[in-house]
Amino acid sequence: MTEWGADDFVNGMNLPCPEFFVRACFAVLSLCMVSLSATPKPNFVVVLVDDHAFEAISAYGTYLKDFAKTPAIDRLAREGMRFDGFSCANSICSPSRASILTGQYSHKNGVTGLNGSIEEDSPQYPVELSKAGYQTWLVGKWHLKSQPKGYQKHMVVKGQGKYFDPTFNGSEGTWKKTGYSTDVYTDVAMDWLENRDSKKPFLLCLQFKAPHHDFGHAARYDDLLAGVTAPEPPSLYEDVRNSNSNLKKEFLRRTKFHMLHSGGNPNQQAEGSAYYYRHLKDAPPNAMGEHDPKSEKDRIRVAYQHMIHKYARCIAGNDDNLKRVLDYLDQEKLTEDTVVIYTSDQGYWLGQHGFYDKRLILETSVRMPFLIRYPLLIKPGSVNADLCINVDVAPTLLELAGLKAPSAMQGRSLAPLLKGKKPADWRQSQFYSYWGSPNHYGIRTGRYTYVKLAGHPPELFDRQIDPTQSLNVAGESENKAVLERLELELQRQIKAVDIRSSELPKDPRDEKPKRKPGAKKPAVPRNQSKKLQQ
Repeated sequence: MTEWGADDFVNGMNLPCPEFFVRACFAVLSLCMVSLSATPKPNFVVVLVDDHAFEAISAYGTYLKDFAKTPAIDRLAREGMRFDGFSCANSICSPSRASILTGQYSHKNGVTGLNGSIEEDSPQYPVELSKAGYQTWLVGKWHLKSQPKGYQKHMVVKGQGKYFDPTFNGSEGTWKKTGYSTDVYTDVAMDWLENRDSKKPFLLCLQFKAPHHDFGHAARYDDLLAGVTAPEPPSLYEDVRNSNSNLKKEFLRRTKFHMLHSGGNPNQQAEGSAYYYRHLKDAPPNAMGEHDPKSEKDRIRVAYQHMIHKYARCIAGNDDNLKRVLDYLDQEKLTEDTVVIYTSDQGYWLGQHGFYDKRLILETSVRMPFLIRYPLLIKPGSVNADLCINVDVAPTLLELAGLKAPSAMQGRSLAPLLKGKKPADWRQSQFYSYWGSPNHYGIRTGRYTYVKLAGHPPELFDRQIDPTQSLNVAGESENKAVLERLELELQRQIKAVDIRSSELPKDPRDEKPKRKPGAKKPAVPRNQSKKLQQ
């Protein structure tokens, strides 16, 4: 067989070698330029809400699918991708929001608890999009001490904000608006969309307070699901007081987030603490239903029904306002070119283990709903079960915009997964840390949840055998090898996320200096003593 060189090939085409290569290079360069110019940067609509459990989105097909119906959110799943393995790295509002913005874990961006400030040198994806020519807007709940960066227009409410008649502060001054907050936030967003520069791509961050406790809803939903009994989660009546999980018992002991029991003494049933007592005197349309006040089980039952009805009415407002945005994109023929995301800052217990709220590494608390639509890239009706984390959001948006993520971002772009291609080196576990009460950290794999609780032995939950996570199986002899393997994986993750041992959540008792036997307790200055009592 005759071997041909480059010169032979060129001469066979009767072209001088230099001229041929010049023309070829010019042609390739021209094609690349045409290709780039023909693919405009996508628009982004990121709807970030507060405490929306994935179970309360009908597209997830859970026990609540016929009770809490969400047709607009379901549309994103039907026309895009639903993520089933998405979690947050720290299940509390401010830290999760900071991780979404920065692509960094809490110990890196500086926000480990509520109302924290993002480190000045932490990257933020809106900044990168703004520098790339995007119109960038933010409206709604912010819940960070540091000010928004990278948004050309931002109007946010202080802290949690109010469900009705919100007051905004931001780039446009101070606004006092009348109405239900979810409606008002969307009104502002729609106005900005309608007055946008149509020649530039945009980022719209629309951030609802709903459905954060205590689940305020517009009057138009007062009768929604009235008289309908909601299905109960399997672990609603779990006796956490006698659980073999110290994580659950400590959460019950230190907080108020149980249907019936709370605070200090696990048997305490003081008015104003547990859900039942906090809402016992609520007025219609959300009055507590009929029940036997002497029956512990019946009080838990009625408290759950009260909560889930208010919650469903609250998320109905989210869904209806998302529909307004989706309808506008259709009307303006922007649907094909716009990435739309609906997600929550974390999950939320809807009665599992008898709890409400979040904070722990356990399921429903740590799992986030994440639905994304981008018709130019994502196959409709796709479902992904890979392990993804909220730190992945920022690098994903930047890659979809054709930008390189800053090296300080710790998350990974989901773009390959959106195309249906899982990288061979995709993560095998998710790292988690929580600096609140009770302090704990650990990992979540496809099957197991492994927890290090400050001041207690490690805990293990096998979600394949026990999906409700009712039992801590760390003490079972057959799990010894599993524990050893998970401990190695946890140490690998600690190294991968670059967290020092001194930064890991610890038992507060370990951080207090111990007095020598017989030493007097140090005096507290009089003015400081008053502060401690407040």
